[in-house]
Amino acid sequence: MASISFLWKVTGVILLVSSTCWASLTHLAGGETLPRLVHGWDCITCADNTMLAGNFGHNGPTEYFNMTNKWWIKEVADHYAAVALSDFLGSQAYNGTGENGMVTVARALKAANSRIKVLYYQAADRGGLSPLHVQQIFAHPEWWWKNDAGKIVWFNKPTNTSKGHPVVDMTVPECRSWFVNMTLSYFSSSGEAKELCDGVFVDGVGYLNRYRSQNVSDSHYRELFNGTMTMMEELQNVFTEMNGGEVWGNSVMNINEPHNPPPGLDWTTALKHFNGAFDEKFGCLWTDNNTDGSWDVALMEKSFETIINVSNSGHTVVIHDFPGPTYVPFVSRGTGDNTFRVSTWPGPEKVPASPEGARQAAAEKLVDSLAPFLIVANERVFLSYAWFYGIEDGYIPCIEGVECGMPSSWYPEFTRPLGPPKGPASRTGTVWQREYEHVSVYVDLADRHLSRLTWH
Repeated sequence: MASISFLWKVTGVILLVSSTCWASLTHLAGGETLPRLVHGWDCITCADNTMLAGNFGHNGPTEYFNMTNKWWIKEVADHYAAVALSDFLGSQAYNGTGENGMVTVARALKAANSRIKVLYYQAADRGGLSPLHVQQIFAHPEWWWKNDAGKIVWFNKPTNTSKGHPVVDMTVPECRSWFVNMTLSYFSSSGEAKELCDGVFVDGVGYLNRYRSQNVSDSHYRELFNGTMTMMEELQNVFTEMNGGEVWGNSVMNINEPHNPPPGLDWTTALKHFNGAFDEKFGCLWTDNNTDGSWDVALMEKSFETIINVSNSGHTVVIHDFPGPTYVPFVSRGTGDNTFRVSTWPGPEKVPASPEGARQAAAEKLVDSLAPFLIVANERVFLSYAWFYGIEDGYIPCIEGVECGMPSSWYPEFTRPLGPPKGPASRTGTVWQREYEHVSVYVDLADRHLSRLTWH
């Protein structure tokens, strides 16, 4: 296994990348200057100024997504500013030998478009997803988080057919070091890492409530949260020194968890440690009413205001929006291995049963997501629009014969001219409006179906 043992410790040296996408500078709470991922305003997917950023993998057979026919590499490279890879080309079964499939994909993406930024997925509460990472976790029970009574806290509890998966304990320095170096260990040298790794997307970072039922007190959970923030700062320091890379955290804005975090714990608590936020519930899931599919007005207002404040403070924000009033469970469309996943829609309207119907639904519901995005967007806010987290779930249009969640061509709204915003959004009651040079944006949080874009 290739290994890099914490090659990049903070030395005060900041490496600036000359690419246009990383030209803007900002400051974190500690005062350090960082290059940032930014976009322009020509259109959503204009070649030099695309506003798309995604987090996806491919968990199925490689018959349709392989390195022999690289049609999908070109689609991603031509249309995305940044991608976080979660699984490709057997990386889910990575055992530490040979090249991780995500590295192979990153090399191909960068060969197709030198401007694209490639990050890699890790999960703060469960580590990595490959057999290698699971083996490493089970080899170190001292890394397993314990509850107030000293019992293991489980991400997945053991069953008759599974040994389960413990939550990892970021208060343990050795566990943090393992996690910080996880993605870097995929590369054969520091030079290769610097070239092919622009950062890490870390899932499960925020103050989550899912573990409290396992006899975890607020004070004990706060200890884990503080350890996670220490880890995120260490990870950010590594990439700041290596190549000015980004670290994104999911759930760090604490907008729409089902339960509120403790008083005083919000995005300012987390994002002083690293430079990017991922919001996977923008206009969907817990910002939806799970009985009729309407937006929760209070949560959507909080979502708008928080994203605006976070991005204006200099942080990258990646918004993931699902087509329509998304809720669980996620189910498949297609047959055999040639499938994609869709969400369940609460309320009277349902996701069409056929693959073609689901694709058409994604096109019809796009404005419900695109209009809110344009309300909150600045040059550091990026959009991801798909049914779930496989590349086949709607991130790109697919070639004939491959079932995907997007129609067979890119959405026409993505190439229509925008021009820069004339100012921030205005608000009257539940109605938010914003003017761009070439489009007027209207969103009424009381009725998602009234969202509209008027080009002029």
